[in-house]
Order: sequence, then structure tokens, then C-alpha cells
Amino acid sequence: MIVESKLVETYLNKEKYHYGLVVSILFLSICIVASLFYWSPDYPIKELLGASPYLIFEKKEYWRLFTTLFTHADIEHLLSNSLMLFFLMYFVTSFFGYWISIALSLIMGAVINYFVLMSFNSEATTLVGISGVIYYLWGLWFILYLFIDETISLPRRLVKVFGIFLILLVPTSYAPQTSYLAHYLGFAIGFATGLIVYPFFRKKTISYKRWENRIVHDFEQEEKELE
Repeated sequence: MIVESKLVETYLNKEKYHYGLVVSILFLSICIVASLFYWSPDYPIKELLGASPYLIFEKKEYWRLFTTLFTHADIEHLLSNSLMLFFLMYFVTSFFGYWISIALSLIMGAVINYFVLMSFNSEATTLVGISGVIYYLWGLWFILYLFIDETISLPRRLVKVFGIFLILLVPTSYAPQTSYLAHYLGFAIGFATGLIVYPFFRKKTISYKRWENRIVHDFEQEEKELE
């Protein structure tokens, strides 16, 4: 009799924190409210939300690196970010907690905005939107998934990640008003953050592995059938 041990369950099989939905709704709600203020000329708060090279580097209004994350240029911009933001925030929070999903996302989002604004040619150009954070969450989720979900082989995991990246994250057309630097800088920072974060979760994730022993060949049964 040959018995094979097969990994059937990992840390990613069941959510570990039950407030993921609340965090997702909260983030999306803040984006909606901030964007509505930004679109309306009647609210002076509009002038406090966006970020430009002049406001950040000349006037030193660094808090705008955070407020601009939740602000969107128009309804199309908001809708294009909402779905992925909602689901990514839900999954990352549900499995890794609010320190990873909220604290790190906001800090890294501000870092992404800072470097993107440094690349702008015009000091008057305004940067708005949370797409840098969305790509950051994708990079973070991808690397943690590659390390943790060992129920399938590494090549298959890489194919899944690469396939999702091509389908969802690579644009099919060019939009001049879109900051692609924010997207791919966010993805790269998320990927690097995952490499740093995973060692802190490794011991915990290993404890959730569940193995099953399966008979792959039963010589005794084969002999009985031959008799």
C-alpha cells in the first residue's frame, strides 16, 4: 500500500478577520464623499483635497498626499476604481487584518503619490485617485498568494498571477490623463511589501496547513482482485 500526504487546506481557505466588509465599505464611502465634495464648486473643502507638485513641494502641505487618495476627477474615474478597491480591501483585510490593509495602504499610498508628483512636468498638474493603492494591494496580494497557497504547484500559481495581471492590470488603451507611473509603482511597492511582510506571517500560516493521507496504490486490493 502506498499512501501519499496531500496538502488540502492553507491559511487562505477561510477568512481570519470578520470586519473586512466593514473596512471595504468604509474606504469606498470615504472615496464617494471626498469625490462629491471635490466635484462641487459650492464647498470650499474642495480646495483642500487634491495634490500638486506646487502644493506638496513648495507649500509643504504633505497631508494632501493622503486626502488626494480618496478624491476622484469624475464619476467615471470613481466607478473604474470602486469595484477593485472594494474587493481587494475586503480580501486583504479579511486575511491579514487592518494593520496591513488600512495602515500600510495609506502610508504606501502617500509614498506613491510623493514620487509620482516628483515626476510631473507642470507644478499646476493635480493628482487625484486611489488607483496607486489598488495596484499596491494587487502586488501585496499576489506575492502573499504565491507564498501561501501551496495546494497547487508554483508554476500554476505563477500562471494564475500572470494571467490576472494581464487581464485586469495591463491597459488595452492609452489615456493621457491616467498616471500609469502610480499604477506600476504601486504594484512594485506592494510586491516588495509582501516580501517584507510574509516572514512575520509565515509561522502563523504554516499552522493552518491541513494534510490528508490518500492511498495512491493498494497492492493488497490488487492481489485480491487477481485471485
